[in-house]
Amino acid sequence: MRDDGLDINDAYSTLRLKPGASQTDIKQAYRKLVKVWHPDRFPHPQQKQEAEEKLKQINEAYNKLKSYQTIPETISYQTKIYTNRSNAENFYNWGVENAKQGRYEEAIANFTRAIHLNPYYVEAYKYRGFICSQLGYEYRATSDLNKATQMEDKKHKQETSSVWASAASKRKSKPKSLIQKIFQWFRRLLRFKWKFR
Repeated sequence: MRDDGLDINDAYSTLRLKPGASQTDIKQAYRKLVKVWHPDRFPHPQQKQEAEEKLKQINEAYNKLKSYQTIPETISYQTKIYTNRSNAENFYNWGVENAKQGRYEEAIANFTRAIHLNPYYVEAYKYRGFICSQLGYEYRATSDLNKATQMEDKKHKQETSSVWASAASKRKSKPKSLIQKIFQWFRRLLRFKWKFR
């Protein structure tokens, strides 16, 4: 797979967009920036040269994001009828399928969308981190894998604390019932003694 050296986050940043922006937003941002940085707008040669460099960066970012489609247009209408959770699962599944087919940039976009819809989707963070690592996006890979680990640790702590709380409540209830049994035994014993007096 060809790596043009431009990180996907840098591409979004160059077009002044947040990660996961729609193709429509990407086109609008691109057109707006091209108008602002078109070299013909600058009279001085140095300014023209700077504008040409900036325009080159904008074009690279746009080309990177243009191939970064999240889902086909025909599917996007259908997915609106599902809940956010199932949308996240759909995007995750599309990401897995794209990764298997070697369409890594599209897979990353799918996982990003799944995470956007469900910020606690641990598996999406893991898979996206793995792909980013394979593509050489080490910072992003580390960030995703750390996030997944933190969420798993937090979930494990919550599960452990609920197990301990449940066990503690059972322990507390046992002595109470044992004490009650002892009191009942004493009451019976006292009644028995009073009968024979």
